Amino acid sequence: MTYPKRLIEVDLPIKRISAHARREKSIRHGHISTLHIWWARRPLAACRAVICASLWPDPADDNCPQAFRDAAAWLMTEFAGKVYNTTSLHATASKESFGQWEGIVAAKSKGIDLDPNDPVHLNKLRFALLDFIADFANWDNSTVREYLDTSRALTQAAHESLGGALGTRPLVVDPFAGGGSIPLEALRVGADAFASDLNPVAVLLNKVVLEYIPKYGQRLAEEVRKWGDWIKSEAEKELAECYPRDPDGATPIAYLWARTIQCEGPGCGAEVPLLRSLWLARKGSKSVALQIVPDIKKKRIDLAIIQEANAKDVGPATVQRGSATCFVCGFTTPIASVRRQLKLRQGGANDARMTCVVTTRPGEQGRFYRLPTPNDLDAVSRARAQLERRSQDHNGPMSLVPDEPISLNEIRRISVPIYGMEHWGDLFTARQSLALVTLMGLIGEVGAKTAHECGDALARAVRTCLRARKKITLTHNARCAILPA
Repeated sequence: MTYPKRLIEVDLPIKRISAHARREKSIRHGHISTLHIWWARRPLAACRAVICASLWPDPADDNCPQAFRDAAAWLMTEFAGKVYNTTSLHATASKESFGQWEGIVAAKSKGIDLDPNDPVHLNKLRFALLDFIADFANWDNSTVREYLDTSRALTQAAHESLGGALGTRPLVVDPFAGGGSIPLEALRVGADAFASDLNPVAVLLNKVVLEYIPKYGQRLAEEVRKWGDWIKSEAEKELAECYPRDPDGATPIAYLWARTIQCEGPGCGAEVPLLRSLWLARKGSKSVALQIVPDIKKKRIDLAIIQEANAKDVGPATVQRGSATCFVCGFTTPIASVRRQLKLRQGGANDARMTCVVTTRPGEQGRFYRLPTPNDLDAVSRARAQLERRSQDHNGPMSLVPDEPISLNEIRRISVPIYGMEHWGDLFTARQSLALVTLMGLIGEVGAKTAHECGDALARAVRTCLRARKKITLTHNARCAILPA
């Protein structure tokens, strides 16, 4: 068979597809981006459109198989009739496409069908397919049965007419799958997908999205929600003394920390918190920022919180391009010395300084910011002591806190080893490590419970989803713990 051009090699309604891709950034409910915020995630709209246009041949191409032309003409005529005659489907079609479907229906009412043997009609068929792709890229249409059935029938017709064995489906291979947008959309339009990636988190995400969710569907979601709530409840009990509520009933939702160095200015030696920015929230009249308050006599840098902050109130931070400026004496410690000091303390996570506590209050909207209190610091000490006790009692084959070395092969992207964080456990404070260890232990307990109630296969899927969430949390915390440079 002489190679026929695919639609993507001829034309593509890029402007319309791009509009759907831009809109998709603000969609959260039901979108796979909510499973994990992946780097450079490809929009599902663009992936869906590109896969369809890559799998379907151009009917106006001389080498296009006649079998695909016949199938496409029939499918587009059927689809046009459904959109034109079904009120609920009217809104799914853009203005550009509705004119296409209206024309096809009007012609059919006069006894004029799309003729897969007529060159003029083949050109109309090409643009009917492109209009279908443009509307199918719309997030709202991605689960509409008529679009799904038509796209899958076109994919199957293209596959078989191009030499694929009857009953088989085309295979879309993505060796750099990342967040899984391409293989997910391949499954949506009726192809099989093979996804791979060097990053184990990406592999875990794709396993959940491409295998477990299609296989178990709603039941998997219910079991993950059920056991996730159980883990949350048990973790809150175990960690209650390490994450206390405020006396006024407010709930801390975030603790902000800064690694520190000792100022190397002559005769100074003040502790300098490493802060790239002093802003805590920038929301107009509700903006909040930190204020540096140097105590020259005590050679100490204190912090205060500015409510309703504006740009004039907020001065420069202590870190600029990796070097650190002391506000007590004005000396700037160079980046080489900053790295040297942190390297001696394995990155400085466990002697970092708590700068702010973010809370929510019952019955009030928004977040509130306050300075840490002695009770907050006592909770950190209790967490450190609890982690030490657990580590001493732990007798498993692996260390309680990950002690594997961080590879130096990607030092340009994972640069934490130059600050002394040479092992994965160095990325976290003692309390972060305790929380992650607690979650992992509870997930282990879920294993036996789910296997007894759900069977081994579904139990494995539930545990994988819970572990995926735990690993994603660990990855996110690690990124938050890395020193700004």
